[in-house]
Amino acid sequence: MKTKIYSLLLIGASLFLKSQTPELLYYKFEGTSTNIPNLATNPPTGTLVGEIVGNLTLGSNTTCLGDGLVGSGSTGSNYFNTKWNLALSGSWTIHVKFNNYTSNVTTVYYLLGDAITGGNSFRMFTNGAPGTGGVRLTANGMSNVDIPAVFSTTPELVDLIFVYDNSLQNIKAYVNGVLKTTVAQSAPLVFNGALFKLGTYATNTGMKAGMTMDEFGLFNRAITDAEIASLTNFCSLSVDEVKKDNNSKIAVKDKNLILGKGSFGKYYIYDFSGREILSGHESLNTININSLQKGIYIIKYGENISTRFKY
Repeated sequence: MKTKIYSLLLIGASLFLKSQTPELLYYKFEGTSTNIPNLATNPPTGTLVGEIVGNLTLGSNTTCLGDGLVGSGSTGSNYFNTKWNLALSGSWTIHVKFNNYTSNVTTVYYLLGDAITGGNSFRMFTNGAPGTGGVRLTANGMSNVDIPAVFSTTPELVDLIFVYDNSLQNIKAYVNGVLKTTVAQSAPLVFNGALFKLGTYATNTGMKAGMTMDEFGLFNRAITDAEIASLTNFCSLSVDEVKKDNNSKIAVKDKNLILGKGSFGKYYIYDFSGREILSGHESLNTININSLQKGIYIIKYGENISTRFKY
């Protein structure tokens, strides 16, 4: 089934993937700087660059995602500053990936939320009310969305998606692409809060020390089932896996992309949010990809061949 999904995703990759780039907030948390670009397609005014405040760091996710935002398990004075005052109305979607967390304690860790206790108090946390390893998304005036047993006693990559559909008046919650719960909302959800933080909420204890957050995205719409599958599955490529198209094998070696048969010709390389990262014309079978960050990419070349590769 996954193979079929991947094949569909690779057809018309640039058009489809651009549609799944979050409109409001999108952070890949790559690099070494405390300043992190907001890669969303239509970011709110003043949010082009977010900032790590306090003792949170960037570090290895130990997955194909490269680096991520690493928690410290400390108070809300240590957080990622989106520089955006929470303002949501109409449909929206939250997508985020977590890793390196084991639910072997019952401490409540806040994963995101606005800056003050009170008001609309939009927030997400693990443990406590949703049970050990469970996750709750909640706010004043909103019916709680609880997902039990999201995190286990072994560290695993977890993909979380919350989709609020204003027309259906419900929130659907997905874990690793699987629908876990649908919660009806009694009235249209409108949130106008304070500063929106990642890695904590208000002044409360933030992400557990060593826990990583990555690929945080906030859409201004309810995303589709196809987008949910794509966002969930793109990180499933193993270290040694290589997709084959027309018997042409792509390999990564010594910071070069190597085509086992023929030459690339005109090529385009996209990341999995659909942004064109690199393009050119190569008459040989080698492309230098030294400028790319760690991650999963799609290259289009030749007669409409699209192939995933990991760097």
